[in-house]
Amino acid sequence: NNEAHGNSSLSQKALIALQSSQFKEAENLAKRVLKRRRNHSLANLIVAITVYKRTMHAFSSDVRSVLFGTIFGGDMNLRYARWSLEQTDTGLAKADKYLERASKDPKVSLILNLSGWQVDWNRNGRIDRGDKRLFQIEYDSEGKRLPDDDPRRSPTFRFDRGDVYWARAMLAFQRSFMNILLAYDYQEIPIGKLLNGIDRGKLKNKSFILRLKDKKRMRQAKKLILQGLAYADRCRSEYLKEKDDDREWLPNPVQKDHPLPLPVDRQLYKTWQAVVGDLKRLVQGKEGLSVSSVAQLGDHQWENPPGGYINIGGFLNNPGDIVLNFSHMRQFNESKSRKDAEQVLRDLFGKNYSQRQRMKPSPILSRFLRMKNEIQRGEESFERKLRYLIWLN
Repeated sequence: NNEAHGNSSLSQKALIALQSSQFKEAENLAKRVLKRRRNHSLANLIVAITVYKRTMHAFSSDVRSVLFGTIFGGDMNLRYARWSLEQTDTGLAKADKYLERASKDPKVSLILNLSGWQVDWNRNGRIDRGDKRLFQIEYDSEGKRLPDDDPRRSPTFRFDRGDVYWARAMLAFQRSFMNILLAYDYQEIPIGKLLNGIDRGKLKNKSFILRLKDKKRMRQAKKLILQGLAYADRCRSEYLKEKDDDREWLPNPVQKDHPLPLPVDRQLYKTWQAVVGDLKRLVQGKEGLSVSSVAQLGDHQWENPPGGYINIGGFLNNPGDIVLNFSHMRQFNESKSRKDAEQVLRDLFGKNYSQRQRMKPSPILSRFLRMKNEIQRGEESFERKLRYLIWLN
């Protein structure tokens, strides 16, 4: 009993430190709890958050350093960029291990006001207006901007088990992106010249090859995407089982106490389940992207659209080099012809794009087309659709 009381006291001190933006103190206190009780859910959750914050804060600083170095130095430091991606992937994997332990407790919970954190997120040496607004809610349910002093801008959430799986899905998707970037060698691409606009006239007729460096990284990315989709489905299932109604991050259709001004109904949950299934089959290679359907999603409506299928599962499982042929791209941009579009697709996807192969077309494109039509009819804005997509991972 004394040990349990001590762990509870330490974990509450860690939570108070986290709520007060004292991330290092929160992590140290939570790790003291974990030394005594490895699976303490609140302590694991606190360490996961602090590790994630530190990892992504460092990554954002690295991205700025690389970009500034490229712009002012004329070339990209590829070795440093690759090191940063590797460190970020490692940090995200570490955070997920703590989330995994926390997810084992059906009653795991954490109360937190994200917008109350006082952090120099943009690393400009001070906590400015942008830092303070990073996690604020700026618009109400009708899309009207909230006044600066409106308390709805800074809500408190009660995160629970469903939200832990939401976070695990987010980490898996972010790690998959890191691994896709790490799979390729960028030595042959004049990134510095492209970013600085140098010799673009000379580059427009050139072709460069993005060499596959590490096939295992692409297969790891595929594994992570499928894990992320499984976590997303588990998170949806956990939300639907919830009986409480207390400051929900993402509510189920019957919960009403949720600070984010985005309505949720049963149809949204059905669409969520369907899209996860669509994506899973795409990544597994059981379905493909119909190029003619993709082409008609844009503003340009084709009389004779390009044909064939893109095998996303094949691209992740058996990738190849990617050809950046600026001459072919320019030619397509000028002609908008089927022949030129198909040539660009062959450059980019190689054997994973085929004009002859028949695949079962993914229904996800019909869902995107429905969204596009709703936006065009003024039923919902693109910005609002985007908010839903981000909110649902």
